[in-house]
Amino acid sequence: MGWKLKRIELCGCDQIKPNEEKDLCIELEKECRAAIHGVVKFPGGKPVEGAVVKLFKKKHSKEKCDTCELIPITFAFTDDCGQFLFGVESEIDYIIKVFYYKPEKPEHPKHEDKCDKCDKCD
Repeated sequence: MGWKLKRIELCGCDQIKPNEEKDLCIELEKECRAAIHGVVKFPGGKPVEGAVVKLFKKKHSKEKCDTCELIPITFAFTDDCGQFLFGVESEIDYIIKVFYYKPEKPEHPKHEDKCDKCDKCD
């Protein structure tokens, strides 16, 4: 079980004065949320930057949990270390799908270079 972070500001009339001590009593609330953190790597172990990680929850009916019917929740792109992070509700069945694509040859030059294939380069 986790606990929510509590923020206490000591400013204005509550500001600490020189040679003063403040005693605080802080009561924390239970935290019911959770987090999913992961790393996407290539087979050789190199982190995958820019992969799409999509989070779904399973659709539940009264009779069964259907793993083919998924409800999209959110998505993230992996950072330069291949990492992603989702803040989620706890005690829910989730599915994560990962997709990465990098074309071998760019289909179109950067638009700083002129070309005759599109109207952006006129």
